[in-house]
Amino acid sequence: MTAKVTATKTKRAGRPKGSTNKINGEKILLAVAQQCGKPFEQLIAEGYHAAIIACDMNARIAYEKMLLAKVVADKHEIDHTTLGQSLHNQFVFPQRELPEWESLPKLTKLDATK
Repeated sequence: MTAKVTATKTKRAGRPKGSTNKINGEKILLAVAQQCGKPFEQLIAEGYHAAIIACDMNARIAYEKMLLAKVVADKHEIDHTTLGQSLHNQFVFPQRELPEWESLPKLTKLDATK
């Protein structure tokens, strides 16, 4: 025999109203720095260096994804007042090709059916 179980709400379930987070990112970084004796940023750099030295490509790729995601997030400008209508990148492409590309001969199209 199986008994039918139904979920019911209890009055004391969940966080109390008006409660705040007791932990935040700043506290975590401070605790890491106190425990390890180094700032978190330095530990990240050391871990990335260790992954390179150990030839651990999986760890290196994970570090690079994390670091590049942070760099791109910091460099990308978002305008909240226009609801994204004026988004633009922080770089400008050159208007003309590089000189060494202009001096190369033009490629001809080959007909593979002959």
